[in-house]
Amino acid sequence: MSKGSEGGADEASAAAVCPDLPTIIVFDLDDCLWTPEMHELSGLPSISVEGPLDPNDNDSELGTVGMKVPSRRRGRGGDGGFDWGGFNNESEEIVELYPGARLVLRELATNPKYRDVIIAVASTSLEPSYSRACIKGIEIVEGVTMRDMISHAQIGRSGNLTSEKTSHFQLIHEKSGGVPYQEMLFFDDCNWGDHVGTLQDEFGVVGVRTPQGLRFEDFEHGLEKYRIQRR
Repeated sequence: MSKGSEGGADEASAAAVCPDLPTIIVFDLDDCLWTPEMHELSGLPSISVEGPLDPNDNDSELGTVGMKVPSRRRGRGGDGGFDWGGFNNESEEIVELYPGARLVLRELATNPKYRDVIIAVASTSLEPSYSRACIKGIEIVEGVTMRDMISHAQIGRSGNLTSEKTSHFQLIHEKSGGVPYQEMLFFDDCNWGDHVGTLQDEFGVVGVRTPQGLRFEDFEHGLEKYRIQRR
């Protein structure tokens, strides 16, 4: 797996190493990799939350599994607060990866077959600084954060970025040295618009919708869908 670095002249040739794998895998963030959405938070998530890094093994190595907002707020409807994954106390705001998303990222980080696959994110987050704080802090395996894994992070909807993810993919395409859109695989919850469908229609990007958060079976389905469409 290619480690996080913006750009690289040889990225466009990565598909030649293993034509069955995408050159770039692009993930949405809110409601795809993690929960809650950034606009739901009352402030910057800046406090690390420790827990087992393998969601299937409570005895696995410990690391930063979430990022917490320092301030507290009253829970919705007076019910005592939020419950976003079991590591938080009442009314604490903690951003955590979905268990399936954590498994997928661990697979990408540890399986040698993905060594040459580039990881990117495309998010229309209303709070890009919150998103970047989570990417910087959340660990996937011991000593490896999301930021270490991500080569291209297009987050927000200002400047060259809009609420349409075609703008995010155009920048990923440019900054990756021209990796063809047909060599990209995209995962998005599509709860606020069919970004997967739009990118398929406009650019030919292979995509999978993850309306309940990324599951490992979604990842496997995406790889198989990519293989079939590349034949």
